[in-house]
Amino acid sequence: MASSREQLKQATRSRVLEVADQLFQERGFAGTTVRDIAEGAGVSAGTVMAVGDKNALLVSVFDAMIAAEHDRRARSTPETTGPVADTCVDRVEDLVRPFVLLFTGRHELARTYASILMSGRHSSSLFTRLADQLIEELAAAITMRECTSIAAATGTAQALYAAYVGTLVTWAALGSDDPTALTRQLRTTFAAICTCKE
Repeated sequence: MASSREQLKQATRSRVLEVADQLFQERGFAGTTVRDIAEGAGVSAGTVMAVGDKNALLVSVFDAMIAAEHDRRARSTPETTGPVADTCVDRVEDLVRPFVLLFTGRHELARTYASILMSGRHSSSLFTRLADQLIEELAAAITMRECTSIAAATGTAQALYAAYVGTLVTWAALGSDDPTALTRQLRTTFAAICTCKE
């Protein structure tokens, strides 16, 4: 069991991230300062910086949203998710749709998030733990109805994941304002990788 000191530290971190997320949405990334976040969270600027600089806070906010979507999906049941799509490409598209909506719904912040990740100065669980989860989900989706063999599933899922992240980050970094263009590009890319005929 965590000590009360550790619990307080975790509660402070959560509050800082919650306020950062709120201010980033209201004022934009550039319009939000560490001091604004500190004031909103009721802590010192030093406490905010102990959680992370502004870039690290945005990465943590996006990572938390992505993790929450993974968790939501893990808890869902067939009754709440609806029927399984017929084709491999449709199933892959269904898997990534919530993340695409997350990025397109917060376009300006997604663009900043992408540029932070591309700079290499901050790491993201998008490329570690969350990547592993999505690759497993992709492998399961493409082996349904024997679309992809079990032997090829991991490699194909990794290719799909790399294409998905690359397309998503590129779309955000280039500043496109057309979410349907992102969806079309992803579908075209997935179709090129999922060559099975269903």
